[in-house]
Amino acid sequence: MFKTFRNYNVKENKLNRLKKIDLLKKIEEAKIKQKAGNSLEANQIFQALLKSNNDSFDLLYAYGLFCRDLKNFNLAKRVFLNLINKFSLSINPYILLAEILKIENKFKDAEKVLLKAIKIDPNHGDLLYNFALLYFASRNFDYALVFIDKAIKLSKDNIIYKLLKSEIYINKFHIDDAIFILEDLKNNNKIKKDNDKEIRINILLADAFLKKRKYEEAEIILLKLIKKYQRLELAYLNLSILYSDRNQLSKSIEIIKKGINVSPNFMHFYTNLACFYRNSGQLELAIETNLLIISRNKFDFNSFYELSGIYDFKNHKNELNFLLNTKLENLNPNSKIYAAFAISNLFHKQGKFKESAKYLKIANDESIKYKKSDLSMKIKHTEFYRSLKIKNSNNKNLKNSSDYIFIVGMPRSGSTLLENILSLNPEVTDMGEVNFLEESIKESKDFEDVYDSYQKKVINQFPSSIVYTDKNLFNYMYCAVISNFFPKAKIINCIRNPLDNILSIYKANFLKQSFSFSLTDISSLYVHYFETMEEYKIKYGENIYDYCYEDLIENPKNIITGIINWLDWDWDEKYLSPHLNKRNVHTASSAQIRKKFYSSSIGIWKEYKELLEPAIEIIKTNKILGEKISQ
Repeated sequence: MFKTFRNYNVKENKLNRLKKIDLLKKIEEAKIKQKAGNSLEANQIFQALLKSNNDSFDLLYAYGLFCRDLKNFNLAKRVFLNLINKFSLSINPYILLAEILKIENKFKDAEKVLLKAIKIDPNHGDLLYNFALLYFASRNFDYALVFIDKAIKLSKDNIIYKLLKSEIYINKFHIDDAIFILEDLKNNNKIKKDNDKEIRINILLADAFLKKRKYEEAEIILLKLIKKYQRLELAYLNLSILYSDRNQLSKSIEIIKKGINVSPNFMHFYTNLACFYRNSGQLELAIETNLLIISRNKFDFNSFYELSGIYDFKNHKNELNFLLNTKLENLNPNSKIYAAFAISNLFHKQGKFKESAKYLKIANDESIKYKKSDLSMKIKHTEFYRSLKIKNSNNKNLKNSSDYIFIVGMPRSGSTLLENILSLNPEVTDMGEVNFLEESIKESKDFEDVYDSYQKKVINQFPSSIVYTDKNLFNYMYCAVISNFFPKAKIINCIRNPLDNILSIYKANFLKQSFSFSLTDISSLYVHYFETMEEYKIKYGENIYDYCYEDLIENPKNIITGIINWLDWDWDEKYLSPHLNKRNVHTASSAQIRKKFYSSSIGIWKEYKELLEPAIEIIKTNKILGEKISQ
């Protein structure tokens, strides 16, 4: 009896093993079909297997990965949730579910999933690594560093973990720490036999040098990578960005075209190319390139957004109808944001302002879910420098500070137009929105060193010039530092009707200025900026000139003459034609400044009055601003 029972179990186990081997073979067959591009056939294999094996971990896991790779994220999430319910102690399904939620910018949901997993296994290296990846993606670099350090402690020789740590350091601007890790990895003998890791190390090293503005070192690394790996798309892409940062857009375009020649289906090339065309004023080519992107992928809403600012789709009605009829609720958050901004822009052009306001609110409400506002940080930072008691410098070298013109104010206040006017002077180098001043303040031991540090940064990046314009608008925070340590420098404060200005910021989709997605935050910052500058004008009035955008549009010759006289420059009629300036422009206004002076945006806030009610209430808290909007 016992012998018979034992034989039965042996036969059953053998049968189960054979079934599992057969199942694994078929799963592998499906994977091979998928790799070969036969996703339909692979799916047919999976569907057949699932009918009789829907409790198999291996099958569900492979099918979840298959769905993820096809970007069928909703189905993939259901599969991984099913795995978690059936095999709750297995960590990988948690990691993969969190990874998809991260891709969808659902950071809080992803964090909840990983927190459940870490209760099961708090010392799982890849789980800690994925925590670090999540916090890195949400730009919480301090948390990311904590978790990657824990992962490295468990696995000190894990190169992938160290690479992420170096990337976190780069984003925290701890560049030297990042370079130390990367140089150490580069000398590791294991790396020399692993092309993928060698490539990633060098890409990150180039990025680190780029952040330090060591452009030659970064360029050498990227050119070597291109020579060794001629089809390495990322090297071409990063090199094009390097040239763009150096304001060499013709070289950016040239290197992108070389990349397209070797990899014509890599769509990021076309996205960057369209941007470079726009910034260099080649708007027709920018339109043509974005339309090409859409023709290959009609769900590329970034290109729809880019086109909405420079094209009316009059010759592309099908594309326009597709955009306007898109069901936003079916899109992932990133696509939803870009599509809503694009639709808002197109309705605005058509004079359908209620519809424009509706989609504008959708876009910004979606954005603010994933980007914590930096309003309090900006106000706290400004207050710190307002409260400092700064004494005048005794540094005799500061006499050269007359070389610098600081253009300050709120974004979308007419600052790009002003820089376009000033840069028509052949003695001017327009530096754009450089971060030199803030970096110099942070790096210097005391304020006496700020000027020398700033000057070194200017000389390192820009050719020798007589005058430089610095259009980092948030330098208004540092007017006290500028006035005391750049005593001969000029500060031009850009002013625009508060509500037109607030609306324009709200419409701009400023990815790096997270306060801009909230009308109350934009308005609060505007009031704080205005009150700060009113105080600085009392203290440092002779250094500061108020330039009003509306006055310039109404009477260009009078206002521009006043600015040129204040700068003590010789007059030239060309200052009245900034639209003819061929310079590269890297801001949200890059298309608008190619036009002649236009007044269509003045007073446009009145068409959005209902949307702007929260902003109006905040602006009225300041008596002077309240009077401005009631005029």
